[in-house]
Amino acid sequence: MNLLRNTAILLPFSLVLMGCVSKNGEQKDVPLSGTQQEMCLEHVRAPQQFGFAIFPVEGGIAYAGRGRLHPNHFASAEMIEDHIPVIKMRGRSKRNRMNALVDTSSPVSWLEFSTSQDFGAFFMGINDQVLPYRGSYNTGGMNAYAGVITQMRIDNLFIENMPFYIRMSRGSLGPLARGIREPEIDAIVGYDNLRSFEYVQFDLQNNVIHFSASQPYTPNTDLLLDIAKIVKAPGHGLAIEGKIDGQPEPIILDFAGDFSLARGDVKVATTRLLQMGHISLHDVPTLVLPAHVAPP
Repeated sequence: MNLLRNTAILLPFSLVLMGCVSKNGEQKDVPLSGTQQEMCLEHVRAPQQFGFAIFPVEGGIAYAGRGRLHPNHFASAEMIEDHIPVIKMRGRSKRNRMNALVDTSSPVSWLEFSTSQDFGAFFMGINDQVLPYRGSYNTGGMNAYAGVITQMRIDNLFIENMPFYIRMSRGSLGPLARGIREPEIDAIVGYDNLRSFEYVQFDLQNNVIHFSASQPYTPNTDLLLDIAKIVKAPGHGLAIEGKIDGQPEPIILDFAGDFSLARGDVKVATTRLLQMGHISLHDVPTLVLPAHVAPP
């Protein structure tokens, strides 16, 4: 599947509704105490310092903006495990390396607390106002606050001022890691950062993800299945136009879940008809919407 700015191109070997192979298991999750969190948030940097805008919301302020890409940069990142979209990323220093889950279904990007400290992340805020995560995505009951790493790299592709929400717990990202135990997940690259690229290609046949900062994607017409329009789904990740049993519904594309299709509207074992563009799938095995996208 190829994620472009406004469309999703569907190709064989990369067409997945929701689901790659996940490895289930629990990791240690050690929340920071209230005092520790207060100490971390005493010194914040203004979002405008990193090129982000701020705006008022109920209960405080929020930010808007994305990391800056370098024109013409391109990278191919091998998935660490077969068909699990976890890649290696690094910071400004070669010593700073992390395992990042590329999760198209997550509306924002996330960072484990200890990793944020290793990479020199800054919390963002103005005066006494910080920027907590206010969405309904399930953080496992942990607070999370907006922060930024001044430089991240995927191979030789640079991302300047990459924003994350830092989850205030050590050792795990909780439900955000999608039940993947190996490789250990240090960060989630969500749709907020993925949509900055000209295109992102999930090549499941060759177990690699391609990232292009500015060069457009030209599909092989012999392999092209269809083109689906990307639509807005507030509070969710990458969504395309689709239909479920003939009724128009946005379809969230998810490469990190261990299922074919998950629904939150009804509890059924199979979905009779799922359509994406001109592609029709019949009798699709269906699970109840997983906890990571359900309200806490």
